[in-house]
Amino acid sequence: MSSAGVTAPASAATVPMTADDARASGLAGEDLRRAARAGSLVRVRHGAYVPAEAWTSADGGERHRLLVLAAARRMSAPVFSHESAAAVWRMPLLGGWPSDLHLVLPISGGAPSTRGVRRHRVATLPDRCVVDGVTLTTVGCTVVDLARVGSFARGLVLADDALRRHGVQREHLAQLVAAAGSGRGVRAGRRVVDEADAAAESPGESLSRARIIELGLPTPGLQRDVRDGRGLVGRVDFLWEDLGVVGEFDGRLKYRAGAIDERAAVEDRVWMEKRREDRLRATGLRVVRWTWRDALDPTRLAHVLASAGVVPGA
Repeated sequence: MSSAGVTAPASAATVPMTADDARASGLAGEDLRRAARAGSLVRVRHGAYVPAEAWTSADGGERHRLLVLAAARRMSAPVFSHESAAAVWRMPLLGGWPSDLHLVLPISGGAPSTRGVRRHRVATLPDRCVVDGVTLTTVGCTVVDLARVGSFARGLVLADDALRRHGVQREHLAQLVAAAGSGRGVRAGRRVVDEADAAAESPGESLSRARIIELGLPTPGLQRDVRDGRGLVGRVDFLWEDLGVVGEFDGRLKYRAGAIDERAAVEDRVWMEKRREDRLRATGLRVVRWTWRDALDPTRLAHVLASAGVVPGA
């Protein structure tokens, strides 16, 4: 996934190499260092390397995932959490990925936070599992942890993704928030969980929905079928049925053909989308579109939606 503002780790199965890996292959640690000096490897963390091509092509989330995997090889029984867990789960994150690793550990033991490693101390360790050989908090715990410390929009993007792609139930998220009692950020976490919806099909739609909620705009239906006398026109991202308005989020990938931006295919998709929109308008519906740039700026999105009559109290 590539977008302005929201990034999700790539699906590549790259694993950092260490000196132990080199020795198992009949090489030496110096061979890794020499390759790094030559530019064919990149040192991710002390003693851990990945192919330069994999690092160069990786987005922020995938780089953080590689950092987690590298650190896990040298730490003693770490439990990764927050953004670090989200990276391994390949969840979308609004904004940039941190340079620090995030771990959770009991109040009673372990080292303090250090440069590059943020340690979150808790009275009871949360639910955990092993992914890619790394122990980390479950999807549900990861969502709730981040929803309690970040913006509403970032939390909703994560929560919608957990429901849609990972099969997490909203009731389970609610239980996790309730278990936090009156701790820091519980009210923010509860708000995110209350609004989570698996019907949002992309991070951009989740972000847009967060803005609509924050702006106090009427609640739209999500992923609704629109029909005319010829049959199904299509499924729209947002539908304000009482207002007669269709909302469409235009993500960068919407007009891509597979993984390649092949010009003719893109032109065909744009033409097909135009014909679809003409049919939507012929039913009497107004159609309003917005982009990542609009969704990232609440004021811009408010103006776009207001142009179609979607305003508070409408």
